[in-house]
Amino acid sequence: MNWVILINQTVEKARNLKELSLFLAHMNNQPESHVGYCGESEASICEALEEDFLTENGDLNFYISRATTGEIIAAIGVDIDETSAEVWGPFNKSSSLPLQLELWNALLIEYPEVREFQFFINQENTLQQSFMEEIKAKESDEHLVLEIRRENFTAVLDRRSNPFVQSDFDEFEKLHNELFPNTYYDASTIVGRINRSNVLIILRGHSNELQGYAYFEVDAETAEASLEYIGISVASRNQGLGTLLLKEALTEMFSHPRIEIIQLTVEDTNNQAHTVYRRAGFEQKHTLISYRFYR
Repeated sequence: MNWVILINQTVEKARNLKELSLFLAHMNNQPESHVGYCGESEASICEALEEDFLTENGDLNFYISRATTGEIIAAIGVDIDETSAEVWGPFNKSSSLPLQLELWNALLIEYPEVREFQFFINQENTLQQSFMEEIKAKESDEHLVLEIRRENFTAVLDRRSNPFVQSDFDEFEKLHNELFPNTYYDASTIVGRINRSNVLIILRGHSNELQGYAYFEVDAETAEASLEYIGISVASRNQGLGTLLLKEALTEMFSHPRIEIIQLTVEDTNNQAHTVYRRAGFEQKHTLISYRFYR
């Protein structure tokens, strides 16, 4: 990445959602400046900023720096959850480490309540990996971003799964807690989010036992879909049910005409999940490295 831009290193709070979304989309579509938490389309980024970064008084939890021409040259923001935060960035068109440190210090001063900062950086984003070393953030693990395109997927005609009904809840909650303890959506939250676009499907065996489930969300406006959870009970594994359930979920997601690509993230060490996803037609797009900074 060869940027030659004059900078004035003044740091300010971001005010313009559209301008910031455009800058982030441009940066995040390049592996060498890609950050895992941030989306890649201007529309989805703008929506996330409105939902997760905009405070009650209308401020954005984002700092930017501008070039002498007035364009945004660097940015960093935080999606805060009590005392921890996911960091979007730093995004930086220059190779100026002092500029990144100035943005970073502005965040630390602005949000003293945040004690843990989480970063998710593309393996090819060597500039920000160097920044992680500079601030002494700790590397934790690696994840793979996999994607499948509509033209590479064959829809399933006969389905074994069924939409969730309330009588499924107790078994679903038990299995969800077993497979994903302390996860970001508990069973009640998932069920509460179900609508025409957010779907929970249930797979049962011949004895009506709950074998697995998949929960996915589709945003028709931004033309994006995400598989949030897919799980098979321990007793039902090694029967091809994970691949079957995944293909049925993908069939429903691709039934939305604007959805062309579906992405998901999986731990690099989860070989069983890799096998299921690749059998369904997923291919690797990115390798992401997790870092944590504590103060």
